[in-house]
Amino acid sequence: MKNILKYLAATAVLSSSVMAVAAPPKLMLLPDKSWCISKGYITESTRNGKTVKDENFDEALYDNDFVNVKTAIHGIMQENNFPLVDAAAQNESDDEDEMFDEAFEGAETGSGVKTNAYDELLKRNKPDITLKVGWNVNPAGMNYSADYRIEAIDSYSNKAVASVAGQTGLVPRSVPLSAAIKKTASNNMDDFLAKLQAHFNDLQDNGREVMVDIRIVDNGAGLSFSKDFGDKELSEVIYEWMSDNTVNHQFSERSAGRTLLRYDQVRIPMFDPSGRPMQVSQFVKQLQRYLKAAPYKIKAEDRSTGLGRGRLYLGEK
Repeated sequence: MKNILKYLAATAVLSSSVMAVAAPPKLMLLPDKSWCISKGYITESTRNGKTVKDENFDEALYDNDFVNVKTAIHGIMQENNFPLVDAAAQNESDDEDEMFDEAFEGAETGSGVKTNAYDELLKRNKPDITLKVGWNVNPAGMNYSADYRIEAIDSYSNKAVASVAGQTGLVPRSVPLSAAIKKTASNNMDDFLAKLQAHFNDLQDNGREVMVDIRIVDNGAGLSFSKDFGDKELSEVIYEWMSDNTVNHQFSERSAGRTLLRYDQVRIPMFDPSGRPMQVSQFVKQLQRYLKAAPYKIKAEDRSTGLGRGRLYLGEK
């Protein structure tokens, strides 16, 4: 009875919170890296002389065990008013749209239709929070147990905001893994869900947390951040703009030099003045337009990457 009352109270709070905003936060579930490595769903590449292993989501998202566990966790989250976007279904839809776009372009240029790799998963789906799940199965004769873990990562700041871990205990092999995890996780999610809700509330009150890099490129025609515009250096002009346009003036200057400014813990609004969701690229473009106008008339190009990394290059395009 005590647990039921807790869930009813949590549901009431979540329902009122969702009604208070135009669009609720968007969540997406993915397998974590440890699980992908254990299953062999990995691609290797060389970066800066080092071999790097990245998750192969093209295959991992369609693993039968993951699909079943995903369904179970989706059920738990929906019961608590935390609906999740289905990454596989969304990207199949995106792939189909892009196939038609590329077929149309190919008809005019003579090029063939290309298929797109699944290497920009977060950028395409734009979740506010990514839930990463993993588990280990421990055989024990006619029974088994499973250790599971779920970590919630802010997709923009890449910071962990909540985590939960547990063990199913011994269950007969006839019991599906997804059912065992769902049963145990359902009784072990109160604190995890409370932390998710607290993070969502913080996003609404204080905005998204992103990083912004501003760099002067080689063809900046003698431009530097110490150049004077009236009684202020360019670095001061940008600092004041950041202060005026971040939520509650929240940002930190990570590093500053003649050709590079780097800001982290930058809080940008969740929505623009028209009520549309704000992305880091839109925030950077506002600064781009500000510097392009008089009296600065500085040419700039937005080269933002991913969801939470804004990049603005000053100089000739």
